[in-house]
Amino acid sequence: MPAQRKPEEIVPTLLDRLKQVRDALGPINEKDEKIVSGFEEIETELEKMKDWEGELIKRFRTLVQYIDIDVWFDRLKHGNADDILNGLELIRNSVASVKQLFPAKESQVTEITRSEDQAVGKDQTMPKEWSRLGVEEKIYVSKAISDFRKSFDCLESNQLKVCSLCLSIFPENSIIKKRPLIYWWIGEGMVTKTSEKTAEKVGEDVFGQLINESFIIPIVENHSPNINSFIVHPWIRRMLISVAKGLHFFEFNPTGMPSNDHRHAFLFAGLDASASEMPDGILTVFNVNCQYLRFELDWLSRLNRVEVLQLGRWQNSVEHHIEVEYEDCLNDLGSQTSLRYLSLRGISRLTNLPRSVLKLISLEILDLRACHSLEKLPSDISALRNLTHLDVSECYLLERMPDGIHKLSALQVLKGFVIGSVGRNPCKLSQLAQLKRLRKLSIRIGNEAVGEGEFSNLENFEALEILVISCGAVTEATKDVLKTISVPRKLKKLDLWCIPLPHMPDWLEPGALQNLEKLYIRGGELKSLKNQGEQTNQGEQTNQGQHTNQGEQTNQGEQTNQGHHTNQELRRIFPVAVYLEKIKCNKNKKYEGLYDPDIIWNKALHEKSANT
Repeated sequence: MPAQRKPEEIVPTLLDRLKQVRDALGPINEKDEKIVSGFEEIETELEKMKDWEGELIKRFRTLVQYIDIDVWFDRLKHGNADDILNGLELIRNSVASVKQLFPAKESQVTEITRSEDQAVGKDQTMPKEWSRLGVEEKIYVSKAISDFRKSFDCLESNQLKVCSLCLSIFPENSIIKKRPLIYWWIGEGMVTKTSEKTAEKVGEDVFGQLINESFIIPIVENHSPNINSFIVHPWIRRMLISVAKGLHFFEFNPTGMPSNDHRHAFLFAGLDASASEMPDGILTVFNVNCQYLRFELDWLSRLNRVEVLQLGRWQNSVEHHIEVEYEDCLNDLGSQTSLRYLSLRGISRLTNLPRSVLKLISLEILDLRACHSLEKLPSDISALRNLTHLDVSECYLLERMPDGIHKLSALQVLKGFVIGSVGRNPCKLSQLAQLKRLRKLSIRIGNEAVGEGEFSNLENFEALEILVISCGAVTEATKDVLKTISVPRKLKKLDLWCIPLPHMPDWLEPGALQNLEKLYIRGGELKSLKNQGEQTNQGEQTNQGQHTNQGEQTNQGEQTNQGHHTNQELRRIFPVAVYLEKIKCNKNKKYEGLYDPDIIWNKALHEKSANT
């Protein structure tokens, strides 16, 4: 760029270059929100320079070098967020040096910051303009995609490759829940159990490998080691689309969204679902972003080989509303005798599950989580003999559990088990001890009184490793019952919600929790964790093989938790902890909305900062 060029000509050129770089980067994920902020604020600063004087020429030259198209496209090709941020930092510093030449009044502009407060990740599709201009197709055959393809080819197993291709069907920048993805893999047989691991554990291992290979960017909440959701970098997604198309694993339309093929049918917003438009012999029906499910009443009877019906929500946010127009459209579910995974997660206006579901003899996973209108399940579900996962958590209108759950000998995960009154609950908690493979159990104590001795035989749950107990309405009988819980021998994670006990019960003492690795106490009336962890070396086994002890004490909403514990005290109580969290504890009686200072402590980050 010639030095004689006037600033008012230089600035528009820089703005145009910046726009090209920003457009090439595509939608930004939540983790890289600082990149979006960097681009926007640099553009704002450049706009303010349009009327400035000619002495800027020299420093503009440097700025031009930092916004070099070839350099930026090289950065984008490698997809390194740190490199992109370093480039933005150079631009930021150069802009600051330009501003130094002018009076304070002109240079008093908003300081360039990096905001991490606003999450991104709403469904986005490729701009139609890109499709019209053929930009998208050029990207798929570009050298950058070819370079990314090498990372796919280097994946160590075909299983890993097949599972990674599933990431391509989600809209760009989406925040995706981990569990529905793993369930999909299980449903289509991409991951299966081994002699040593359940199918879900194998799926967890695959998920971890995809994180290690940078195919998945985990969403980290408050530095917690637990990963429940993730995003896929736009360039990784484009590469996977290119590979999936080449292998005919999925088909895609010109805008980069999946289209029906001989194995898969996809549901989209604004399009009614019709079995006549679904190819014969499809294995999967997947709801990508359809909010209103309008099926023909006989649509299911026209399908005969479906293994996966992912009709519910896979998104991280509950704001993604899904509604079924006529629940009668599910009446023919029983015709799908090959169905292994059924997800109705988060679907409203679904009050009953049709009895025909009992004919699903191959069903392994039934996900009804957050079906807020659901009032009743079939009276006896013992016919679902292959069921390994049943999730009815957050189904708050569900007042009773059906009979026959204790006969589901393959059941490994049961979430949302409701304890109601004795007369209205044909399935008793004590009966679940017959489930010799049950590893995870979450219990919701309803509004009715809990029967005496309801929790007294939990110690007989031989395989139980994860136990969640949540209290609704509290009675004196409930308090008495909760004081006498017997803890399963193999319990590794205990999660207590709104427990109405002010003092630590005997069963929560370290001696009764020999194998406990994770402890969560959220809300409730517990005042102290005194002596907890002092007499035992409890630990949490993380994916990295570290032995730790995780204590989390959380208070949500208007509940009051009198847990007066400082950071140092909690670390003394849990001496081998790698992650501690204490949120909204000890509500201030004088000043509404005030609590003790929150504590979030991550051992790995603490040690890293101490060494720098």
